[in-house]
Amino acid sequence: MEDYTFKFKNKIYQLTDKWEETCVNDAKYFQMIQFNYLLGIKDFITMENRVNNQVLFGYLKEIHYIK
Repeated sequence: MEDYTFKFKNKIYQLTDKWEETCVNDAKYFQMIQFNYLLGIKDFITMENRVNNQVLFGYLKEIHYIK
C-alpha cells in the first residue's frame, strides 16, 4: 500500500480511500501528480482551493500539523 501524502502550509494531508480509481482522473497517483505539479510551479491559490474542496468532500484528510 502506498502512502499518498504531501505537505502544504505546515500540514500533512493524505488522500482517502474515497477515490474510486475507475479512470485516470480518479486515481490516487494522478492526484499526487497534480498536487506535486502545483507545488512545483508555486500555484498556491489553486493548491489551496483543491485542498479545501477535497477535505470538504472527504477525498483528502489532514493527518498531522507540523510545528
